[in-house]
Amino acid sequence: MTGVPRVELAEDHPLGAVRTMPEFRAGLAEATMSEADRRLLVEQAEALVDGVYVHLPLKRAMHAIDPEQSLRLLRHRLATMSDAAFHRELLRIFQQLRDLHTNYILPAGYEGFAFLGIFVERYRESGEDRWLVSQVYDHIVGDPHLVRGAEITHWNGVPMAIAVERNAEREAGSNPAARRARGLENMTMRPVRMSLPPDEDWVELTYRVPAGDGGSTTHETRVPWRVFASAQEVRDFGVGVTAAAPSTSRGTRAGALGTGVDLDHLVGLDLRTELTRRAKREFFAPESLAEEERVRSAAEEVPPPTEGQAEAGVIPTTRPAELRARVITTSSGRFGHLRIFTFFMADRDIEAFLDEVVRLLAVLPEEGLVLDVRGNGGGYVIAAEFLLQFLTPQLVQPEPMQFVTTPGTAQLCAAVDDYASWRRSIDESVETGAQYSSAIPLYPTDLVNSVGQLYHGPVVLVTDALCYSATDIFSAGFQDHGIGRVLGVDQNTGAGGANVVQHGQLLQEWTGGPLRALPGGADFRVALRRSLRVGARAGQPVEDLGVVPDEVHELTRRDLLGDNEDLMAHAGRILAGSRPRRLSATAGVVGATLRLTLETRALSSVDVYVDGRPAVSSAVTDGTTEVDLPTAAAPTTVRLAGFDGDQLVAGRVLRAR
Repeated sequence: MTGVPRVELAEDHPLGAVRTMPEFRAGLAEATMSEADRRLLVEQAEALVDGVYVHLPLKRAMHAIDPEQSLRLLRHRLATMSDAAFHRELLRIFQQLRDLHTNYILPAGYEGFAFLGIFVERYRESGEDRWLVSQVYDHIVGDPHLVRGAEITHWNGVPMAIAVERNAEREAGSNPAARRARGLENMTMRPVRMSLPPDEDWVELTYRVPAGDGGSTTHETRVPWRVFASAQEVRDFGVGVTAAAPSTSRGTRAGALGTGVDLDHLVGLDLRTELTRRAKREFFAPESLAEEERVRSAAEEVPPPTEGQAEAGVIPTTRPAELRARVITTSSGRFGHLRIFTFFMADRDIEAFLDEVVRLLAVLPEEGLVLDVRGNGGGYVIAAEFLLQFLTPQLVQPEPMQFVTTPGTAQLCAAVDDYASWRRSIDESVETGAQYSSAIPLYPTDLVNSVGQLYHGPVVLVTDALCYSATDIFSAGFQDHGIGRVLGVDQNTGAGGANVVQHGQLLQEWTGGPLRALPGGADFRVALRRSLRVGARAGQPVEDLGVVPDEVHELTRRDLLGDNEDLMAHAGRILAGSRPRRLSATAGVVGATLRLTLETRALSSVDVYVDGRPAVSSAVTDGTTEVDLPTAAAPTTVRLAGFDGDQLVAGRVLRAR
């Protein structure tokens, strides 16, 4: 196109080897699979979908699909298909499941991350959707007008609203909000092994930018697709990388997580969202990677805040890859803001993650907390559900999980000891005809209540349609236990209600099963057990339905180009409608008496339970109250229940050290 600027990648970029799309496709031509290898892939896909895929009955009903017949047809047509056509069709079959847990991962030859060098987000203005360039990679050059704040109106000549909807329909999101969110994200960057390379070599953009007279000017540009090798690839999330349960040697509050928890069986993760999140850090937030390295070099000490952090009210953290904490000031007051980017710990140290959440909650303002999980694709389910108890005096009920009842799941549960609890109900289904096994939590209720409430101020949870899996489970638990209001920037969360395993993990564990080693570095992931909600929505599946927020905030231009000021103001208004509370305590033995020194705020009474038995109920006022309990021996556990009138509003657990 004459006169249309072409965006280029500057020579000083830090991405390493970068290929154009023609170069990338040429490499794929040299990595074709034999017909026998492709046939093996189809057979293994059938073994997973027919044998253990937990959502198959739901997906058939909700999306009117027949993946088993689609796989049979693919196997029948193998001999007449090209390599590229085969992979495209197998990927399409899995995408039709509308399940981001259940994926076909392309062979190793497809490894790489396709990118344009910009990131586009949606906001609302005057009742209409608009699409804003919210990030531009520092190392792309060639069009001085393509900057943050540019508003895209056409994509390859197609009006942006239509282009986004068309791309959304090619995505596997369980609901329309999830498909739109992933479709928009996929238009500018994607891990190729989970989403095929783009068909086009470049994208033609029409966009407008603000002009000095209050109007705008329209521009066109051509942005080529390129592929680079991300620092975090699909292979880094494969079987065998998950460690045993974390050590409790530090003796910290979250150390109650204990040992003997097999983390391989507790993963709930949208892998594509996690990979994209990490790639976005490389492109648009390299300072966060530098901060992570700075913290790592400081060992376990909390580094002092940098000048920029101090000015922004940021509280330094030992886990910057997963957490960001700051103090925000809104028109409704001063509150804490805790962003949880992921529940997947790259070092597998769940305990260190939970310990850091405990520390941050202790230093954030008690007037209220904005807990922000937008863009969190999940991770370890135990990390998500363990955290809930820090925010509520109620006993947390972990979400129960179910297998679909098939001969395959019966064989699997017989072979793997971690699944033994579900064996009996699956065996009984032969007689009862039950479609699903008994619903059993992944871990004991005592485990996710072993620490108790630590933060007593009001909490609002901020979600979006990219929240998935363990984050869906966390969001559902937050809502089901009445911890606070859920404020969504989309109409729904991503609706991923299961834990996920990879083909390679099942291959290792399923002795005598139907699985065989896969060729060419290809892989599959499958939703194995579905999660059910508790409380008022007990028994409702999370899959496809997700969590509907109590309130919706449509992101604004100021949110995207600033620091979410309008979103934080909305959250602040919600928090200002609730009462901050306090319940802290210390214990000491004086002779034959256990003396509790309570610090309380906005409570009228505190009930004390010693080793599970009621001991005393004491009236309290704001400030300090001492409570003496006769005791013949030092107790193991003291549980406090704080009331405002007849309403339980605060809790605290003291444990003997």
